[in-house]
Amino acid sequence: MKKLILLFLILLTTNVVAQENEMADSIANPPVPQIPLDKCDSLIVSSHSDRYGVVWRDGKCGVYDISKQENVTRIEYKDLWFSFRKEIEGEYYSYFGWDEDATKGVIGVAEVNNQFITISMPKDDNNDEGKEDEK
Repeated sequence: MKKLILLFLILLTTNVVAQENEMADSIANPPVPQIPLDKCDSLIVSSHSDRYGVVWRDGKCGVYDISKQENVTRIEYKDLWFSFRKEIEGEYYSYFGWDEDATKGVIGVAEVNNQFITISMPKDDNNDEGKEDEK
């Protein structure tokens, strides 16, 4: 009986910790503002069957889910384009490239729930020029 009670307490503690982490994530990552498509300037897609597109508003762009009719990312990028879609362990992910004045990067979107990750890297023009000289 003691083992059963101990197991129950461990599971209860794990559940509480998971709820605390979930709450912390929602505070650290506020929801993406939803701007209706008719309030945007344009939507660019590669083909009529695409799930995601690049939505533009006031000279900035973001990723838009056409099927759910919602913004996936904030409309804050200077230049953004669809790169590729990949299946990993039965789930699909769409990738976008982006380019800013000082940085460039990739956005990966999990199609199952529209959660995304952004990876950025600084542009280093000096190293790029050196590589061209070596060729």
